[in-house]
Amino acid sequence: MDWTVQFKLQNRKCGIVTMSTGLDQPTPAPALANAAPTERARPDKHSAIARAAAETFLAEGFDRASVDQIAHRAGVSKQTIYSHFADKESLFKAICAELTEKLTIPLRSPPEKGGDLRTVLTRLGDDALAMMLHPATLDLHRLIMSAAVRFPELGKAAYEAGAHGMITDLSELLLQRSRSGDGLASEITPDEARTMAEQFVGMLRGFHQVRALLGVAALSATERKAYVRSCVDRLLNGV
Repeated sequence: MDWTVQFKLQNRKCGIVTMSTGLDQPTPAPALANAAPTERARPDKHSAIARAAAETFLAEGFDRASVDQIAHRAGVSKQTIYSHFADKESLFKAICAELTEKLTIPLRSPPEKGGDLRTVLTRLGDDALAMMLHPATLDLHRLIMSAAVRFPELGKAAYEAGAHGMITDLSELLLQRSRSGDGLASEITPDEARTMAEQFVGMLRGFHQVRALLGVAALSATERKAYVRSCVDRLLNGV
């Protein structure tokens, strides 16, 4: 049975878009026949290729994955793949960009304007940490890290699409709320707001993502929420 990856986007009341991804346990790709697989009729071969490539790259990594495997999973010929993508490297970059786009939606949604600062930060923090620890995010993280030396632009693109955007939006929120006296003792400068935003995102990630990447037991939802609240307390109280 192929390893399937399904992305489902749902709207949350807080205005942050969250993602649910179902992953079956990976199984070895089917053995390739000597002859090219019969190309199945598909209304959208490009989507079939992209889905098969994502499954293959996540399961095998860049070096071990082959265009033959991807073609077999997609039910198309190698020539069809090359008519959509110049080579394996181009296909890999396109897949990483697509997965990053889907997985970082919670981080790229500007913080809601309604509610007090503590409530906004708590909701944003919980969504962000849940996304960081999600199995699909961890798989993508491993994939990009394994290819970062070969394709350094992928790491930069992933950072800019995710954490960089969140830090920028969060620093602007902190700056605005400090001017209105909401949650912060005094008005802060743009540089101070940026530093606080980076510190908050750093606290959220902590060692939780490292442990998850290494397969160490993850936080329960209750533990995650309690941890986020403690991060918000430290940011706002400076303790």
